[in-house]
Amino acid sequence: MNALNIILIGHHQIAVSMKNAVEMIFGKVDEFYPITFLPQEGLQELTNKLEKVLQTVDEKKETLVIADLFSGTPYNAAATLYLQHRVTDVVAGMSLPLCLEVASQKKTMNVAELVHYLLANCESYTKVLSNVLQEQQDEREDF
Repeated sequence: MNALNIILIGHHQIAVSMKNAVEMIFGKVDEFYPITFLPQEGLQELTNKLEKVLQTVDEKKETLVIADLFSGTPYNAAATLYLQHRVTDVVAGMSLPLCLEVASQKKTMNVAELVHYLLANCESYTKVLSNVLQEQQDEREDF
């Protein structure tokens, strides 16, 4: 299976930082394209940046866009291109665990499979220490 094109898009430098963090763990990752959204930019400028990146990616591969925030400007730019059938799908809620999963799975799944996998596996990454400790305490009391 061909690797996927992965576009990371978010406010300020989060997409660049996320790619750098993934590469700190996995080494160089191909097909990861970060796009910044700076304070002086608007939706049209960001959409133009996204279109420019789409011109450089391998068109034979599916493209997944990972945005930092649902309904934020980066997400809206990606959604616009999704509705024009320019990208395969858009996921909101960029996080390091999510990006690590994408980096490890992008050569083994198509976009639909990867999105399903992410939905099934990534919600468990948000942990609250007090809740974890309470769950452990409850488990000990059950025995």
